[in-house]
Amino acid sequence: MTDAADPGPPVVPPAGIERPSDERPSEERPSGDRGWCAILVAAGQSSRMGFDKLWVDLWGRPAWRWSLDALLAAEGVDTVIVAVPTDAVERFRADLPADAAGRLAVVPGGDARADTVIAGLWALTERGYDDETIVLVHDAARPAATPRLVTAVAAAVVEAPAVIPVVPVADSLKRVRNDRVAGPIDRDEVVAAQTPQAARLGALRASIEEAHAWGRPITDDAGALAAAGTPVHVVPGEPDNRKLTEPSDLLAMRAILAGRAAPVTTPPGPFRFGTGFDAHRLVDGRPMRIGGVEVPDEPRGPEGHSDGDAVLHALIDALLGAAALGDIGTLFSPDDPAWEGADSADLLRSAVARLADAGWRPVQADLAVAVERPSIAALRAEIVARVAAVLGVPDDAVSVKGTTSDGLGITAGGGIAAWAVAGIARVR
Repeated sequence: MTDAADPGPPVVPPAGIERPSDERPSEERPSGDRGWCAILVAAGQSSRMGFDKLWVDLWGRPAWRWSLDALLAAEGVDTVIVAVPTDAVERFRADLPADAAGRLAVVPGGDARADTVIAGLWALTERGYDDETIVLVHDAARPAATPRLVTAVAAAVVEAPAVIPVVPVADSLKRVRNDRVAGPIDRDEVVAAQTPQAARLGALRASIEEAHAWGRPITDDAGALAAAGTPVHVVPGEPDNRKLTEPSDLLAMRAILAGRAAPVTTPPGPFRFGTGFDAHRLVDGRPMRIGGVEVPDEPRGPEGHSDGDAVLHALIDALLGAAALGDIGTLFSPDDPAWEGADSADLLRSAVARLADAGWRPVQADLAVAVERPSIAALRAEIVARVAAVLGVPDDAVSVKGTTSDGLGITAGGGIAAWAVAGIARVR
């Protein structure tokens, strides 16, 4: 905390972030009594992960959406600000849950975490929230936080200046000096801090700006608040509320979230999944079609009543199976001359329409192809785009993998085989 006799350097906003105007009617400044607000910090660079961890698919939702959905499903939430990289605002906006649009806003964050929090706080101020508003700050890279934890933190900060969730440290802790153990650390006095962390809007903003002004490093909101003299209280955290930091964290996170794969808020749901398989003999004089893409200069293609596209046939079966609507043979009988030589992409469109009539829509497809040639890697992008367009999903909701099966099984006999897993969601 600054000395009263020496106010120190003036408090200035972080570089690149403009302070909002205070020129607004007082009636537009709701107090914290109306509910609490949250800032989802999603502007990190994922440097240790090596790829954008916030967009990693976790059972049908990107990681950051799990974090957002937990905030939206908690009791008492009024507004959530999602602070993201400056060049990704529209990408995040496109993936917001439509039914929560009135409670959400996406804003550009800063280069450092503290700058991103400040951007979120000022976005709340621009929306009329006063300094007494309760604000929870949550890292988007903690997708396993539950609405129950969020609600507990929000409830605790009503009676305390600031609150953070913590969990005990299980490992033995040591002080190290010059590569040698200097002594033990008492675990009873050590905990691991988590998010969401909560305080009043004015206190949180002032503590971060003060830390900036004095050049203090800021690792989390609790550190800035404590350094500014604000008592920080603790509540029990959740062991599963771990942060995605290293690639190895993803395996554990998928296991944690496997039992929560149904949405925790109100995006379209519930989800269902289906599997499909198809195989065809390759014969001379037939065009080679894989995943809706015709491959030129291939002397052989799949034998079949339609165009023999094994990938799309497997996908159709997966979609129909997920919705319990039969199979491709029932819907497009090989005895029906109407389907002779048919484009399997048209059959897939018919299957998608059948799903829609039953109240379902595709959300994801994972495809695997076994064929000696051509190389699936060379065709992957085109197959992904073709399948995604027919299903009406983003390209990143379709995955395609290829193998030659090392000359074993179907491919050894001059054939092509495909497996598909499809996810569908209930249409509201």
